[in-house]
Amino acid sequence: MLSTSSTCNCIIGFPEMASDKKGKAIVLMGVSGAGKSTIGQMLGRAVNGRFLDADDYHSESNKEKMRNGIPLADEDRVPWLETLRDVLRRGLADNEAPILACSALQKRYREILRSADPNYEPGSYASVVKFVLLDVGAEVLAARLEKRAAEGKHFMPANLLQTQLDLLQIDEAEGVFKIDATLDPDNIVKIVQTFVI
Repeated sequence: MLSTSSTCNCIIGFPEMASDKKGKAIVLMGVSGAGKSTIGQMLGRAVNGRFLDADDYHSESNKEKMRNGIPLADEDRVPWLETLRDVLRRGLADNEAPILACSALQKRYREILRSADPNYEPGSYASVVKFVLLDVGAEVLAARLEKRAAEGKHFMPANLLQTQLDLLQIDEAEGVFKIDATLDPDNIVKIVQTFVI
């Protein structure tokens, strides 16, 4: 049976939030099937930001591992995350308001992405790179992944879901914005616009 450490269907906001969307990057994070790409595309259109899907930056070897049900190790993820960091850094420098859909399951992975902010001090969590966790129960996620796999829309098989749920780690000190991703997508976008951007 799948399990997730998070059962909260709530919204927890940042203690500090800037009102200007420019000069800020938003990372929509969570496990596969949480709705990161869907919400990211909608949010990008809503704020005239540049949407980026982290899956597009995986190496072919990473994709092949996932297709074959092999979980990625840190040596697979770190170069991918460093590439994403560099893409975010360029987007911030070009004032693009980048919006990235990325699992970013572990705090150490998010620290790599936070360092897209050239002024970021590691461990301070005071970065212009902000994280939004799309929180969904394991049963809903499994159903979404099975549907997606049946439609041939993604390389991530449903049998890797528990591995991702086990990896998911959130430290309250980070100020990750958490939202119930079973809400209507339009409402999720409005909430992110109100509380994060």
